[in-house]
Amino acid sequence: MTINFGIDLGTTNSAIAKFEKGEVIVFRNPIGQKQTLPSIVSLRKERLLVGEKAREYLLKAPQDVAASFKRKMGTTETYHLGEKIYTPTELSALVLKELKNFIHTGEIPQSTIVTIPASFDTIQSNATKEAGKLAGFEEVVLLQEPIAASLAYANQGNQGEYEEGKWLVYDLGGGTFDVALIQIQDGEMKVLDNQGDNFLGGHDFDREIVEKIVIPYLESQGTFASLPEEMRAATGKYNQLYHSLLIKAEQAKIELSASESAEIEFDTVDDQGEQVEGFLTVTREQLEALLEPHLVHTLELVGTILDRNKLKPEALKFVLLVGGSTYIPYIRTQIAERLGIPVNTDVDPTTAVTVGAAYYAGTKSLRQAPPPSEAVDTSSQAALQVRTAFQKATKEDKEYFAARFEGNIEGLTYRITRQDGGYDSGAKVLTHKISEYLPLVPNSYNEFTLKVYDTYNNPLSLSIPPIGITQGKYAVVGQPLPQDICLEIDDVENQTTALEVIFEKNDVLPLKRTLVKQMSRTISKGSADRLTLTIIEGPGTALPAASQQIGFISVSGKDLNRDLVKGSDVEITLQMSESRDLSISAYLLMTDQEFSDVFQPEARRVNILRLTDELVALAEKVREEAQEAEIQDNYEGAQQLVDLEFEILGLADRTRKMSLEDSTDEKFQLEDRKRKLAQRVDELTRDKYIIRVKNDYFEAKRDIEYVLENFDPTEEDKVALEQLMDQEKSVLATNSSLKIQEFTDQLRRLNFRIRWRSSSYIREFFMALVYGRFGDFIRPNEAQQLIAKGYEALENKNDQQLRVIINQLIELLPPSQRGNINFGGTGIA
Repeated sequence: MTINFGIDLGTTNSAIAKFEKGEVIVFRNPIGQKQTLPSIVSLRKERLLVGEKAREYLLKAPQDVAASFKRKMGTTETYHLGEKIYTPTELSALVLKELKNFIHTGEIPQSTIVTIPASFDTIQSNATKEAGKLAGFEEVVLLQEPIAASLAYANQGNQGEYEEGKWLVYDLGGGTFDVALIQIQDGEMKVLDNQGDNFLGGHDFDREIVEKIVIPYLESQGTFASLPEEMRAATGKYNQLYHSLLIKAEQAKIELSASESAEIEFDTVDDQGEQVEGFLTVTREQLEALLEPHLVHTLELVGTILDRNKLKPEALKFVLLVGGSTYIPYIRTQIAERLGIPVNTDVDPTTAVTVGAAYYAGTKSLRQAPPPSEAVDTSSQAALQVRTAFQKATKEDKEYFAARFEGNIEGLTYRITRQDGGYDSGAKVLTHKISEYLPLVPNSYNEFTLKVYDTYNNPLSLSIPPIGITQGKYAVVGQPLPQDICLEIDDVENQTTALEVIFEKNDVLPLKRTLVKQMSRTISKGSADRLTLTIIEGPGTALPAASQQIGFISVSGKDLNRDLVKGSDVEITLQMSESRDLSISAYLLMTDQEFSDVFQPEARRVNILRLTDELVALAEKVREEAQEAEIQDNYEGAQQLVDLEFEILGLADRTRKMSLEDSTDEKFQLEDRKRKLAQRVDELTRDKYIIRVKNDYFEAKRDIEYVLENFDPTEEDKVALEQLMDQEKSVLATNSSLKIQEFTDQLRRLNFRIRWRSSSYIREFFMALVYGRFGDFIRPNEAQQLIAKGYEALENKNDQQLRVIINQLIELLPPSQRGNINFGGTGIA
């Protein structure tokens, strides 16, 4: 059995569809017969309203209405409706519940596909799944919106010349923007790359009409002390007017798609109690001027994908337009002109994602098939367990089918038939593994039945799900990971932390990886010290602070059954499901203990005052980096950093002017922008760190070349060095300071291993310790006794004893001189 139901949970509108026998049905609202439901919730006289009725109250009583809450998914923001407080997740669940009323067939789906923007982070994705669970769905599988749109396009039946090749999906909806690079090759559709902005869409255009056109007009007509702040604050004097103006701005924007001008009419009372009657005309030219910087931003994201994949625009077939905001003529014409490739409007921008979600649902098996309705035979043969495998959508004229049977199969036969009578495998002897190539009717849904018979040719009552294969339709080859998933580890040399990439951006979900790390410090049993495994989402080349923490496991000394010694191994396993559920386990080899958890990422919390401080601190860091670049005659880099500093200070200025009661999502937009600017700073300053670690590497390489010539390496040492040198070019090409540093450390460990076997080296090492080149010992008397034993070992040429004494003397050095880590890092390196 397959899931079959697909839902587009949109910022502005939502919809639900079902895959049935190769086709998709988009359900209509029984009230009004529209295919979409406004994603709006309101409370009227203790009644919760969802959809069109709720939307009506945006003009009448906006304080009792919640809208655009998708943009706040995964945050700590809440909405007050009457006496009750709702989270964005709870409001989304109410929309999903209402969509169930669209299903006229009487079915109550237990599982569904729910779409999300491709650029949604793990926290937002988890919040969306939680909304599905609150709505009563036992199983919720997430699907990225550009993939859904591509499935809707590719499966509409008139692909023709576009069946092979690459295209872009440009998805500009009410609240989010995504661009994805799609490829169809050899009958398979694959997502190659994606980029996006979770705070860009039609709602931003409405807001700018209000804030940049209507508010200045209103201030010229009456007396207002702080109109923008009073409008945006949840308890502001003009908050209701603000929400009603947003509705009127949206209506004007839609009207401007067909007309050169639109009128906005309203009335209010100013601070002096004077009546102000507003009537202004908004022109298409004004709207296009507001759209221009946003359009440029979307094209920059398109350019990022093209550059990353080394593609020219002419290598693409077209740009597929999805999302209500792509109805705007300026968006359509400018994309075509500036990219120089045609735009494709073959799918309905408002329902394409829903249709694609349903196609995807038709290929996803239910997590647990329902029990058969007929009575079950309790004989030993009826206890057979059956597992089947086949592609649920294909472009081939035959599809490979396989099944595995577990249990007593003696004397049994099987038969596979197609529902239309066009295929019959005939009776065949049942084996534990069977396979068939099933012929398919073109451009149709093909349903087959597999039955098992006993020696008397009586059918056994087995729970075998129907075999349904849609011919002529595409399925997608996995969903790509939108961002790197990294582990924060200690950077011992620089006394800070860095990121190690576990799963790379565009890796196909689901994913699993096990790696072994070493303890960077000792954690004593019973102590308050901690080993912290922090998972970060964002570019693996950036600093941890420039990316987003999505979860962690913390192991205290109080959790240990013995000391966890520096250098001991920690085996870490991370798994991420197709819907971005992340689980982690850590096995401590020294203590034989395992700690595991399924991450429930904490909601994002943005404090405006703290955000301002963070922006100011970031600006100061950028200023220092710019000065350093200028000293090194890197004038181009210095200028880029200065430009970034001004942009960061501009954001800080915006946060200072924001009310602490601001009810918009601007603070989340600014926080998101801050992280991206911090990542940009990392990109511009990374070279100096790369140069430093590369110089360190080449020094280590020269050193080991000297060791090979002047000491006695074994054949094993030579092979180990040869294997390392085979990796040299690829490691240096990564331009990752962490990877190059790890590679350098491997060289140094090999270097030391060779030296440590040398009698002359350990004697020189001992004498260096004796003459205090590494500082004074913390317990002098104990050190003197060891030194005396060391001299005896020298006289007796007992190298093994001398090595033991050297290690004991090192432990008596001050912590700062024996490389002990006390900077409070994660505990792993």
